[in-house]
Amino acid sequence: MVAGTTLRFVLLMVLLLVSCGHVLDRIARNAVLPKGMGTYGCLFAAGADPYHDAGVELLFTVSAQAKAFDACMARYDPSLPWWVAIAWPAMLLAVAAVLFRLTPRWKTRRSRVVPLEKADADHGIARTLAALSATAGLPRPPRVVVDPAAASTGAVVFGSNRRPVVCLHGGLLTRRHTDPAGFRAVLLHELAHIRNKDVTLTHATIALWRAFVAVVLLPGAVYGVHGVLNQRKLSQPLELPSVTRNLELLALLVALVYLARSDVLRSREIHADRAALRWGADRSGWAFPAVAATAPPRGAVRRALASFAEQWRTHPRWEVRRESLDDPAVLFGLRPLPLLVTGAAATLIGSLLNETTSLLANSRSWDVAKALATAALVTGVVGVAVWRAVAHALLTGRRVPSGVRAGLWLGTGMALGELLVDDLTLSRWLPDRPAPLLLMVVAGTALVWWTAQCARLWAGAWRGRSVLPPMLLCLAGLCLLLAAWYAWWRESGVFYAMGQPLDFPAAAEAHGRFTVPEGFRSWYGTLLVNLLAESHRPLSLPALAALSLVPLLARLIRPGTGTPPWVRRATGGGDVPGWPPGPRPPRVRVLLQSALLGVAAGAAAFVGVAAALHARLVSGRLPTADHAVTYYGWVVLTVALAQTAAAAVAASRSSGHHRLPAALAAAVVAAPVTFAGLALSDSVSGCVRPLAALGQACRPGVAGPSWSMLPYLLGPSLVLGAGGALFAAAAVSGAGAVRQWRRTGTRTAAGRAVPPRPAAPPGEWQPGGASSAGRLVVAAVCAAALAVSVLATVPRLGDGRDAKASVASSRPAAGPPPPRSPLVRRIQVLAWYGHGGQDLLDRSAKVSLAYVRLLKDAGGEIDNDRVRPHCTALSGVARDSAAFFRVPDAQAQEQWEKYIAQLAAAGRLCKESTDRSDGDLLVQSVDSTVRAAGFLLRATARVKEVARVGEPFT
Repeated sequence: MVAGTTLRFVLLMVLLLVSCGHVLDRIARNAVLPKGMGTYGCLFAAGADPYHDAGVELLFTVSAQAKAFDACMARYDPSLPWWVAIAWPAMLLAVAAVLFRLTPRWKTRRSRVVPLEKADADHGIARTLAALSATAGLPRPPRVVVDPAAASTGAVVFGSNRRPVVCLHGGLLTRRHTDPAGFRAVLLHELAHIRNKDVTLTHATIALWRAFVAVVLLPGAVYGVHGVLNQRKLSQPLELPSVTRNLELLALLVALVYLARSDVLRSREIHADRAALRWGADRSGWAFPAVAATAPPRGAVRRALASFAEQWRTHPRWEVRRESLDDPAVLFGLRPLPLLVTGAAATLIGSLLNETTSLLANSRSWDVAKALATAALVTGVVGVAVWRAVAHALLTGRRVPSGVRAGLWLGTGMALGELLVDDLTLSRWLPDRPAPLLLMVVAGTALVWWTAQCARLWAGAWRGRSVLPPMLLCLAGLCLLLAAWYAWWRESGVFYAMGQPLDFPAAAEAHGRFTVPEGFRSWYGTLLVNLLAESHRPLSLPALAALSLVPLLARLIRPGTGTPPWVRRATGGGDVPGWPPGPRPPRVRVLLQSALLGVAAGAAAFVGVAAALHARLVSGRLPTADHAVTYYGWVVLTVALAQTAAAAVAASRSSGHHRLPAALAAAVVAAPVTFAGLALSDSVSGCVRPLAALGQACRPGVAGPSWSMLPYLLGPSLVLGAGGALFAAAAVSGAGAVRQWRRTGTRTAAGRAVPPRPAAPPGEWQPGGASSAGRLVVAAVCAAALAVSVLATVPRLGDGRDAKASVASSRPAAGPPPPRSPLVRRIQVLAWYGHGGQDLLDRSAKVSLAYVRLLKDAGGEIDNDRVRPHCTALSGVARDSAAFFRVPDAQAQEQWEKYIAQLAAAGRLCKESTDRSDGDLLVQSVDSTVRAAGFLLRATARVKEVARVGEPFT
C-alpha cells in the first residue's frame, strides 16, 4: 500500500505556493497602489459601516450598489495584473530550485569533504559498499565522500534520486573496525533512502522550506510588524484585526510548514530503517549505549506533551526507531497533530487559492475545479492514512479505528484555519456568528468516519491481489464529498458565519434585494428554497450518490472462503484464519426490512399531513400558493423521514463497525421506494377524497398535479434525507458506545489486540457480499439510486437558475439609510465625496455652466452641431450620477435624486430640440439645467455640512 509521503510533500508544496502568493501580493499592493482607505473607503461610500455592521450586512449593502462598488474598487483599490499571481509562486520555485542544485555542491566542496578513495586505502569500504548496493537492488554504488571533521558515527545522503551522494562521517570510519555490524546497518540505511527514491523528495522539502523563509517569511514578518506599528487613527479599528491576523497567519504557516516538513522527514527514516533490516542489517546498529532507554512518561498530560514534542522532530528518537523495527505502528497510526495540520492547511489552501487566482478565472466551473483540487490534496493525505490504519489494524489483529477521533482533529484544524483568514471576520476579531464553524468539525468527523467504515467494509470484502482498486474507489468518493463540502462552505457556510439568517429570502427582501412571493414566507418555503439551492450545486448530487453507493457496492462482491490474495501478500504468504476479524455486516434482508419500515413511517406521516391539508381546502376554490408550498414541503419531509427512519433501524440492527454503511444503504433503498409510492399516490389520491391534499379529481392512471414537480423535489429530498441518515447513524452509534461504556466501565485501548473470529460455519454469510439474489437486489438498488440522482439533476441542467434567485419577482424600492452615529455618518459622506462624489459634482457644474454659457453667448443664433456635444455631456453626467453610490445622508440623497432627474430631462430635451430644431424645447432644456444646478448646490451644501470637508477628525 502506498506510504503517503509523496502526497504529504505535495500538500506542503501547494501550501507554500499559495501562501507565497498571498503574502507577497499584499506587500506588492501596499507598495504600488495609491494610498488611502481602499476597500474600506468604498464600503463607507456605499453607505456601509464596517465598524459595526455584520459581514452579511456589508454584503447586502454592497450588492445593492454592485456596479458602483466595482467601479470604486477598480479605481481606488485595483487588483494587480493577472500575471503577478503566477510570478510570486514561480519566484519561490526558482529560488528553491537554485538551492536544490547548489546545496550538494556546497556540501561536497573540497574544504569540507574528501573522496572515498583518499580515506579508503585498502578499498575495503568500496567493496563493502558494492556488495551492499547489490543487496539493496541498486544498479551501481552511489558516489561516496567522507567528512573527516565529523566525529559522529553516522552518515547522510543528499543530492537527487538520479545523482545521490553518500557522505560518511569520520566517526563512522572508526566504527567500521569496532562495530562492523553497526557500520553495515548505517550503510544499508542510507542505501535504503536511495532505493526508496526519497532523496529528491527530502532535499526538495528542505530547499522549499529555506526558500520560503527567505522569500516569504522574512518580508512578510517585516511587512506585518510595520503594519501594526503604523496604524492610522481613523482606520485602526478596521485594519488592526486584519493586520494582526496576517501576522498570526504567517506564524501558523510557519508552524504548518515545519510540521509537515518534519512529518515527511521522520517517515522516510522509519521506512529506511525497516528496509535496511529486511536486507540483513543487524539490530545492534540501532542500539547505542549513550542513548539510554527511557520509560514512557506517566500521566495523560505528560504523554500528550511528549507526543506533541515528537511531532516537531525531523528525526525520530532512537527509542521510536528501535520499536518500529518490530512494530511499524508509528507509520500507520492516525496521529492528532498531522490531522490538525492537514485540516488547517486545507482551509488555508482553499481560501488563499481562491484569493490569488480570482483574476485568472471567475466562474462556477472554476470554483468547482478549485474545490476538487483542495479536496484531492486532503483525500491524498487523510484518505490514504485512514486506509493504511484500517488495513494495518485488520492484518495485525488490532482494534480498527472508527475514524471519529481522527475526524474531530481534521475538522478542528479546518475551523482553526478559517479563523485566521479574512473570509469570515473581515474587519472583526471574530466572526459575527462563530457557531457555524462547528459545522466544519462535524463535517470533518463525519467524512473521516465514513472513510474508515468504507475501508473496513471493502478491506474485509475484497478478494483481489491488490487492495488498491477498492481504495481508489473509496478515495474518489471521499474526494467528491470533500469537494462538495468545500464548495458549500465557500458559497453558503461562510455567509452563515458572517451573520446571514437561514431565512435568506426574507432577509434579502428586508434589504431591498427582491420581493418574496406569497407562499414562500412560511418555514416550508424557506426550507424548500434552501434545499433547492443546495441540491442545485454541481457537486451535491454526485457526492450524495457516492456517500451511499460506495459502501453499498461492496455487497456486489462474490463471497469467498479462506484468506484473500492481497492479505497473503501483505503478511508474507501466511493464512489469516477467520478473515476478516470482527463482526460481519448485516445481511441484505436486514437492510431491505429496515428500508420498508422507514417507508412505512414516512407513508404514515404523509397520510396524516395529506388529510390535514385536505381539511383546510375551501370547497370550489383552487389551492392557494401557501397551501401548495406546504404540501410540497411535506413531500420532501416524507422522503427524508423515510430515509432517516430506515437508517435508524438499520444502524440499530448492525454492529458498531458497520452502522454507518448499513444506515446509508437502508436510506438509499428507502428513497426511490418512497418516491415511487408518492408518484403512485399522486395519480390515485383524488379517488380517496380525504387524501386529495390539492383537491385533485379522481382520474386513475393519469398523472396527477404533482408529477411535474417531483423531479424538482428529488434533490431537496435526497439532501435532507442524507443528513437525516447520518444523524440517525451517529445517534445510534453514540447510544451504543454509551451502553458499552456502562457495561465495561472503560473503553478498549486503541492498541489492544482483538481476538480473531473463528471461520464462519457453512451457510453463514461470508465476507464480501450476499447470495446471488441478494447481489441482484443490491444491483437493482444501485441502479435505482443512480436513476433518482440523474432525474434530480435534470431540472438543474434545464434551467440553470439559482434557486434562491428564482423567488425574486420584483425589487422593492430602496429604503432610507439606517441610523448611524454622527461620526460614522460623517465618514460615510466624506468617503462618498472623496471616492468619486466630488468628481461628479465638479463635472456636473462644469458641464451645466458650459451649456448655459454656450446658449447665452450665441445671441439667438443656435448651431445644432455645436449644441449636440453638450446634450451628450448632460445625459452622460446624469447617467453616471445615477450609477454612482446613493448619498449616505437622507437629505442630501433627496436633493441628489432631484438633480439627476432634472439633468436627465435637460439632456433629453436638448437632444430632441437639436433633432427637431425646436427652440421651445431648447428653452425647456435650459430651464431643467438651471433647476438641476439648484438641486446640485443644495446637495453639495448638505454633503459638505455633514462631512465637514477640510476639518480634522478628533
